Amino acid sequence: MYNYIKRTPDYLLYISKENEICIQDIPIQKFFNNLLKIELTDLYSREKTTKKVFKFKSKVPIYIDKSTMFMCLKSYRLEKSLYINYFSITSYTYINDFVLINFQNKHTMKLNKKNAFQNQMKKCLLILSYIN
Repeated sequence: MYNYIKRTPDYLLYISKENEICIQDIPIQKFFNNLLKIELTDLYSREKTTKKVFKFKSKVPIYIDKSTMFMCLKSYRLEKSLYINYFSITSYTYINDFVLINFQNKHTMKLNKKNAFQNQMKKCLLILSYIN
């Protein structure tokens, strides 16, 4: 199960899956398109449909399948992108302007994007209630 995907200023993708981090030199769009291929769609179509159905203006969560939905904390169009898999989160705690996120593999991440995280959680819950 994916935990998160992070792109750094050198345009490398750091992909946290299970208990390891894989570094790839591919565009994040290609990574998402490879995951969405099995669903017979691509990133552009998934974003466009999600925006239309839910009236989201920006930062669309990317629903892949029943175990993968990436919350957009920093868009793939930015130099430093960050996507967290909603389903890999076991718990989270707000401390001032930070969020401590605990993942299934006992990994913890500290983010200074409290508001973005809260908004993404709401969007993910909307998507899940629509699917179910």
